Amino acid sequence: MAEAIKHKGVTVDLEKANEWLDRYWTGDRICPICGNSNWSGNDKAMEVRSFDEGRLTVSGPVIPFLTIACSICGHTLFFNALIAGLVERPENQ
Repeated sequence: MAEAIKHKGVTVDLEKANEWLDRYWTGDRICPICGNSNWSGNDKAMEVRSFDEGRLTVSGPVIPFLTIACSICGHTLFFNALIAGLVERPENQ
């Protein structure tokens, strides 16, 4: 993965993320869209919410993800940061 882009928010330990990716991403790391093999990521856990017809919903579950993107075409992969052990599950969930 490339150097991290810094943001406010929940920070992901990129060394731990790279170790997790090395353990589980065992195939070729080739972008299925453009064939590139260079990926970039950031140290912020991104979130996905359920779609509510375009309205912002501030309640309900939010899933944190580690994202990495192809440096050429932008194809983005989402890895559940809870399952990967990169973000701690909030006590109320």
